Amino acid sequence: MKRNIAVFFFSLFIFLVGCSKNNTIVTPPSNSTGGLTFKIDPHSVPTGINVISAKLTRTGYTDITQNLNLLSDSTGDITIPAVPIGTWHLKIDAKDNNGTILYTGETDVTVQENVVVQLNLTLNPVSSGTGIIYIFVTWGTNAIGQWIDFGGNPILTRYSNPSLPNAIDDGKILYDNGLYKMWYEGITNSATGSVWYAESQDGLSWNTIVTSPVLTKGVTGTWDSYMVYISAVVKVGSVYKMYYTGRHYYNDDISTGIAFSTDGIHWTKNASPIIGITAGYFHFNFTDVIIKDSTYYGYFGYSTTDNTTDGGVIGVAISTDGLSWNRQSILFPTLPWESGSVGSPSVIYDGGMFKMIYQNGIGTGFGMATSPDGINFIKQGDPVFKYSNTFKYPTIWYPNYRKINNISYIYYTGQSSTGDLTICVTRN
Repeated sequence: MKRNIAVFFFSLFIFLVGCSKNNTIVTPPSNSTGGLTFKIDPHSVPTGINVISAKLTRTGYTDITQNLNLLSDSTGDITIPAVPIGTWHLKIDAKDNNGTILYTGETDVTVQENVVVQLNLTLNPVSSGTGIIYIFVTWGTNAIGQWIDFGGNPILTRYSNPSLPNAIDDGKILYDNGLYKMWYEGITNSATGSVWYAESQDGLSWNTIVTSPVLTKGVTGTWDSYMVYISAVVKVGSVYKMYYTGRHYYNDDISTGIAFSTDGIHWTKNASPIIGITAGYFHFNFTDVIIKDSTYYGYFGYSTTDNTTDGGVIGVAISTDGLSWNRQSILFPTLPWESGSVGSPSVIYDGGMFKMIYQNGIGTGFGMATSPDGINFIKQGDPVFKYSNTFKYPTIWYPNYRKINNISYIYYTGQSSTGDLTICVTRN
């Protein structure tokens, strides 16, 4: 009878990447290493298998071998630390208590920094009368809910910015012409802010390549004269469109504007907001825009009353030109982990489905919901990423969900226990 062993293999990288004061990236040394952890469910192992042995070999390097005794180790883990980066040959043997190999499988695996790779490995029987064990070996994971926080977080801090703002947050990512491009918020006194721009070759190491913000608040008397805040950036043909929110004064409610650019750096604002203050949509916050079949889907969070303690709701605005929008509510807080409020939706279209990542109201988790039409979403029951999955952040905010080159990313704002805000990333 055939049984399966599920082996999940994820990266425990040591990142030896440094930054200078101007955020110039230093190439990691050639002796950089990674680490491997194999997680095995002992209950799925066929009868008679007592030891799982993993061996890595590579010309010019000492063989690396680790064993797992399924009778004495209840964790089901094999950990191989400090593996030099490069291509290794992996061989896994499943043995009985006499050391006889009953199942075996082997493949090449490349240990890399900052890269998520997936491969499959099958253990075949070495004699008749036995079945086949399928082992799935994965760097990271493509399974929903198993996101791996980047070991080099944060990827941007206020010290990366030449103006040294009080904080930075809410990075919005666009992959364009082989570059990862980020527009993010630099926050100064009295919660005022401006939009800055950064670039990356790999989505992990970022440079703020401008010396001043790319979008600033308007002059006195304009609708966005108090503040501007990044919402989303899309590219249509050769034109970038930035959606942003703004206020006329501190206690004013929020309107949404649009600006245009041909290079992503120099922007021209539309004179008037495209979505104004509307009764019933309090604390309105556009957070993502995607375009499918010439239709714009703009996702936002809002409150149904002007009381900031009321629960947040998620909505979608539909447009054919990106300027005139029809809004409707689509997602309400219904799950215990949401703590009575949902918001900051970010959506991609992938595999014939709209896939949304959103946050709860207290900054402790991100959820996922899917939809065939971008309007009717079905939630996953549990959060896919929680503050406890990060390396050091007690609260997490503003997810920006992207899938680039078959790797899924959630860029998010991590808030430290002292209130510092930085931009981070987790991958699936």
